[in-house]
Amino acid sequence: MAERLVFVSYGLLTVEERRLGDRVAGVIRAHGMRPFIAQEVHSAGDLNSNVFEAVRICDAFLGIMQKRGTVAFQDYPPTERSSVWIQQEFAIFCYRAFVEGRSIPMRIYTERGIRREGVMEIAMANPIDFETPDEIAENVDHWLGGPDFDEHPVLRTREEMFKRRLSQTDADQKLLLEVIAAHCLQAGDFVGLKIVQNDFMALLGEQGVGTQGGSRFNAALKNLLRGELVGRREDSRESEAKVWIAKQWWALLLDEFRRQGRHLGSELR
Repeated sequence: MAERLVFVSYGLLTVEERRLGDRVAGVIRAHGMRPFIAQEVHSAGDLNSNVFEAVRICDAFLGIMQKRGTVAFQDYPPTERSSVWIQQEFAIFCYRAFVEGRSIPMRIYTERGIRREGVMEIAMANPIDFETPDEIAENVDHWLGGPDFDEHPVLRTREEMFKRRLSQTDADQKLLLEVIAAHCLQAGDFVGLKIVQNDFMALLGEQGVGTQGGSRFNAALKNLLRGELVGRREDSRESEAKVWIAKQWWALLLDEFRRQGRHLGSELR
């Protein structure tokens, strides 16, 4: 199974809070998952490229809300407030789950006495109150090993089939997959075959491979169609054929691009 990425948001103001974060991150790694520590990139320059991207791709959300001071609202007694960041991040994850139409594992821990605000106040988050940080790590361990993270057998089979297909592709085929995906915003989108061919050959040209781009494109496309990683449609009503990434492989292919950390076409000889 692909490594799961857990978005972790917690306090960094005290040594104890940082130790707790390190301990929780260790528990996540012990389950074969990878923590994304949100607070480490909470600077204006890094927000869009790091935190927002992590919110988009992370597989789960874990927030630890600690007291940050007393506030007084009109007609209400003074209450303890927590990090606004964590509650905003939780709200974005709730919206993402709504848009994607699926459940995303989320776990919130709140220091006892904290006021819940915004989406946290109305969402079915069921935050877990704690008195001391020692209560959290063991609970996180149970959560990560529980049913929220059980792998569906169909999803496991799909991933195995995808890996087998991808392992049989060469550098040209991977580059072509990347070019098609770059023209598509979501699963099911398609792009004109000629557009894809032009971009593929332009990238080959940047690699200094000469004038054999056409034959390499045709060979790569033929093999991808045979492996059912991409689809192709000829329509007499349209001026050119359309190609697309097969829907069942779309998310897995994007995850593979992300894990590579570079475009797969860089493997070109």
